[in-house]
Amino acid sequence: MGEWECGGMGEWRQWLFISHSPALPFFSSHSPFPRRPFARNPANRILSLITMAKISVGLLGLGTVGTGVVKLLADDPRFKIKWVAVRDKTKLRAVDLSAIRVTDKPFDVVNDPEVEIVIEVAGGISPIYELMKTAVEQGKHIVTANKELIARHGLEIFKLAHRQNVTVLFEAAVGGGIPLISTIQRGLQANEISSVAGILNGTTNYILTAMEERGQTFAEALAEAQRLGFAEADPANDVEAFDVAYKITILASLAFGRFVDVDSVQRQGITRITDTDIRMAREFGYRIKLIGMARRGEGCLDVRAHPMMVPLHHPLASVEGASNAIFISGSAVGEVMLLGPGAGQMPTASAVVGDLINLASALRLPDFAPYFQPAIDEHQSPLCPVEDNESAFYVRLETEDTPGVIGNIGHALGGHAVSLHSLLQRGVMADGAATVILLTHRANERNVFRALKEIEAQATTRQIGVALRVYQ
Repeated sequence: MGEWECGGMGEWRQWLFISHSPALPFFSSHSPFPRRPFARNPANRILSLITMAKISVGLLGLGTVGTGVVKLLADDPRFKIKWVAVRDKTKLRAVDLSAIRVTDKPFDVVNDPEVEIVIEVAGGISPIYELMKTAVEQGKHIVTANKELIARHGLEIFKLAHRQNVTVLFEAAVGGGIPLISTIQRGLQANEISSVAGILNGTTNYILTAMEERGQTFAEALAEAQRLGFAEADPANDVEAFDVAYKITILASLAFGRFVDVDSVQRQGITRITDTDIRMAREFGYRIKLIGMARRGEGCLDVRAHPMMVPLHHPLASVEGASNAIFISGSAVGEVMLLGPGAGQMPTASAVVGDLINLASALRLPDFAPYFQPAIDEHQSPLCPVEDNESAFYVRLETEDTPGVIGNIGHALGGHAVSLHSLLQRGVMADGAATVILLTHRANERNVFRALKEIEAQATTRQIGVALRVYQ
């Protein structure tokens, strides 16, 4: 994009403004914002040198992603990392910090008047929420990778940023190295988005892939993921789908212009999925994937995070390992799929630094902050009742190996208007338990769960192992 501007003494010069992501606002030749051209005028030359001074940055957190950020910025002439806040100052680090002030008191960073941008990659809510509010109140811009913070407190943070005329960017909070936030915010502005759905957690996708490809149990696949650094020592945030719930909450807010209550999002983890489920899914023509989904309902939003049976012909079924993939349905563009590394040091650090560069490109312009503020209404959207949805279901249950079991199951399903597509029995265990697999036709979820509750109460049922929706 070129723009012509007078440089003094009748001299006209062309200036190029290049964005590193679609989030940088387009400034037309009729923009009211004044430019600072390089010219022969000594005063202008001095002003240009001042403008080119390094931007002072404070970094909160030096874990995996924070270390990647330091690596990427080490030789970048545009930025100077003045502070790094860590929990343990004595811990050996994989990067050179000799030119950086290291502190275990994070308020040193946000209270420094020289720091213009605070990068937050520490994660969690406390004390990060208070630190972010303090930084914004002091007029500092924020770049964060904290999906829980944005999902739970995005409304308050964005309102405060609007009052202070500063910017909060969060590309790295969802999708790792995939430019997902900027695509929804800027690239698809001409569309009314009807749904957003996909694989948003690399850890669980790695586990499910390992269970299928190598025949591992859930415990074995989790242990391997932890050994390779894909899973935390405490994996609950990933395997119980909290991480996906945070991310799909953010995407729903951006796609539909209203925040949703993350604690009300329907959530189901993958801990009850067994190697039997993986094999049966393949036999029926599916692969099991942990899916985050958000779509428009009648006066509500249907937002959920749970494992689903994805048909083998669907592109999401082919996404393996720690990769992420997201489908966006728009009124003009149709379906768009974004695929890439959803986690890892450098992909996530790339998204963080991309936001930083994007912000720096506009930092010297007056009143640029409103262009970056997400167009989200401050009122929350109600969530659609999960039971009102319709879906086909895969169900695994353990029963007594006695006559009449199949009839009892069929009677319970039929009594609640749930039609069976397939029913299989897979062997009898040493203790006399039989594994029964059900695949239903599409049915009202309220009716399905009522039928399952009745089946669970039958004397011949030992337990319902898992119930998974079919992706459609």
